[in-house]
Amino acid sequence: GALSSLFISGTRVIAALNGINTDLMQESLINCGVDIGGIIVVGLLYKRDVDAEQSRLKRATKGAKLAKLTVRASKSMLEMEMEGTAQPQGTFTTSLGSFRRNRGLEKRVVLAAAGEDKIADVIEEAKSLEQDLELNDLVVIPVVMPQGKAPAVQESDLPRCVAVPVVVADNWRNVINDEASEAIKQGVDIEKEGFCVIVKKEWTR
Repeated sequence: GALSSLFISGTRVIAALNGINTDLMQESLINCGVDIGGIIVVGLLYKRDVDAEQSRLKRATKGAKLAKLTVRASKSMLEMEMEGTAQPQGTFTTSLGSFRRNRGLEKRVVLAAAGEDKIADVIEEAKSLEQDLELNDLVVIPVVMPQGKAPAVQESDLPRCVAVPVVVADNWRNVINDEASEAIKQGVDIEKEGFCVIVKKEWTR
């Protein structure tokens, strides 16, 4: 490999500098340059692969944490509305992971995070766009920032396209804080303006 070749070329250069095999010195210097260049390229490629792997692992870790978070939604989300059929009453609790493809519900998850006033507007807007959101298999998860808590909403008022966080300790805040930090870096007022994180059915962002 490049490293062993560099070692051989390097020993030739040292020998030539000491008066041994001086005719090989120029060739060895050229070889050293080529080998060092090769090692630098290999090193950069390796670093790129390591960085890419770390990025994949970070996304996978974050995806796993998201999947474990739980939400509460109207039972009417569980089945399509059918004419003449009464809609199920009450709510059910499930993990975000259940919205993945082939996991049952198959929805694109939209995490909408903002201050209480903005979240209230989001919920009202979701109600008005309920049919469109359902047609596009979207479920909105409103998260009140900066506490990372569920909005104060009556369960009976939950539209079929909205699910609210089930907060246990700081589970939601811990997961969404990374996204909040990125939004703040970009100059977003996370309470007044808010931000969204969209997760596809394949659970990629």
